[in-house]
Amino acid sequence: MLNVGHLAKTFSMLPSQVVKEATTYDLMIADVMSAWEDYQIKKSSGKPVVPDLTSEELLDIFNKGKEKE
Repeated sequence: MLNVGHLAKTFSMLPSQVVKEATTYDLMIADVMSAWEDYQIKKSSGKPVVPDLTSEELLDIFNKGKEKE
């Protein structure tokens, strides 16, 4: 629903118009765009940007750090 609202606001449409006319591709692009904007805002404000890693990837990083000690 947030993506629908975001698209409606961006294109000056009613949410019901977005639901009728938007495709899943439109929603996917809106989601990626929102994530990118959020990333850029956090990056420019100096807040830590945490990558989206799996548990296995995090465990690998942790174990490599322990090996260096």
